[in-house]
Amino acid sequence: MSSAYLLASNSQFADTVIPSNHPQQDLDQKDPGDRHPEEGQMNRAQTDQRHERSDQTGKLEIDQHQETDQLNKLSDGHSAQHHANLSNGVPVNDGTSEKTKPSNDTPANVDNHSHHDCQHWHHVGDKVKEYILIDSKPKDVLTETRPREDVIIRSIRPVPITIKRKPFIAGPDSKLRNAGTARAYMAATEEKPYGTTHRDWARNHSHQTVLQQHCDFFDTDRDGIIWPQDTFWGFHKLGFGIILSLIAVFVIHANFSYPTLPTWLPDPFFRLYVANIHKDKHGSDSGTYDHEGRFVPQKFEDIFEKYADGRDFVTLWDVSNMMKGQQCIADPIGWGGAFFEWLATYLMLWPEDGRMMKEDIRGIYDGSLFYKIAARRASNKAYGYE
Repeated sequence: MSSAYLLASNSQFADTVIPSNHPQQDLDQKDPGDRHPEEGQMNRAQTDQRHERSDQTGKLEIDQHQETDQLNKLSDGHSAQHHANLSNGVPVNDGTSEKTKPSNDTPANVDNHSHHDCQHWHHVGDKVKEYILIDSKPKDVLTETRPREDVIIRSIRPVPITIKRKPFIAGPDSKLRNAGTARAYMAATEEKPYGTTHRDWARNHSHQTVLQQHCDFFDTDRDGIIWPQDTFWGFHKLGFGIILSLIAVFVIHANFSYPTLPTWLPDPFFRLYVANIHKDKHGSDSGTYDHEGRFVPQKFEDIFEKYADGRDFVTLWDVSNMMKGQQCIADPIGWGGAFFEWLATYLMLWPEDGRMMKEDIRGIYDGSLFYKIAARRASNKAYGYE
C-alpha cells in the first residue's frame, strides 16, 4: 500500500496520514470541489459514505483500489506541489471550521532539524488536528492498524522540547545493535561497539560491571574495598592537587559510603565496597549507568545527540544544559553529584579548546582513561616535564 494510516480513535492523537514515496491527498477530508482537476473525478457519494463510516467507527477506511487509481492520475507537478505543502507544514484544506484549524498558539515556527521528518496536518470528524513528526525513510511508514516496526516517532510539533532534544537513533550501517540494552562489562558506543579493546580491557574486566571498572583504578590492592586514602592518592595521580583531592575524598566517602556497606551499621572509616557500588547510583544523571551498574549505550549517545547536536564532543555549556535537562525534582544529592562528577571530569581532561571529547568521556565511564592519564603523568614526571 503506498500510503498508510494510524488508527488511534481512543487516544489523544487524531488518525494520522503520513506521506510516502508518492505523496497523496487526504481523500476523505477534502471536498471534491477543492481537489486538483484529476481528483474531482472522485464520486461524492462514495466520499460521503466513507465519512459516515468514519464517524461510526472512529477510524479511516480507504478503498485501496480507488486510492491506487487516484495515484495513477496524479501528475508529477501535482505530486511535487503536494509534497512541498506537506514539507512546509501546510494544513490540508478540508473545509473545517476555524476552531479546528491551527491557531497562533500552535508552535508551527519550531525549526525542523531533520530532513527525514515528515510533517502533516490532519483532521478526522470532530477530533483536534495534530502535528506529527516521523523519522523514517521516504516510504510507506505506517500500516492501517499500527506503526510499522521500522518507524520511530521521536518528535511531535506541539511539544517543542521533543524537537529540540532528539534521542539517538543508530543508522542502518551502525555496528551498535540494540543500543537500549545495557551492557554488563562493555562501554559500547557507536564508534566503539565492543567497548575498550586497548590491551584487551573489556575482556580482562569481564568479571566486573562497567561501574565497577570505573572504580577499579582507586582499588589499588584489589580487595574490593576503597578507603578514603585510596581515593585521595587516586585523584592525586590524576593531577588533582592536595586540596582538590581532599575535597574529593569528603564528597565521595561522606555521601556514597553507607549505601555500599554490607551491614546496617555505619562504617566509621567511610569505606566504599565495590561489590555494592551500584547502590550509589543517584538521580539527575545521564542514566548511562543503570541501577545494576551496567552501561546503557542509548543513554550515553543521548548526551551528545540531545545536548551537543550530534557532535563528538561537549563543552561546559553543553554540560550545563544537560544537567538542567536531566534534573529530577527534589533531588539535591543528584544535583550535587552530577555537578561534582562533570566538574571533576573537566578539570581532569582540561581541554585546551574547551571540548571534552566523546571517546575520553567514554573512557572515564569504564575507568580505562584513568590508567592512561596516570601513566602519562608518571612518564612526564620521570622525564622532568612536571
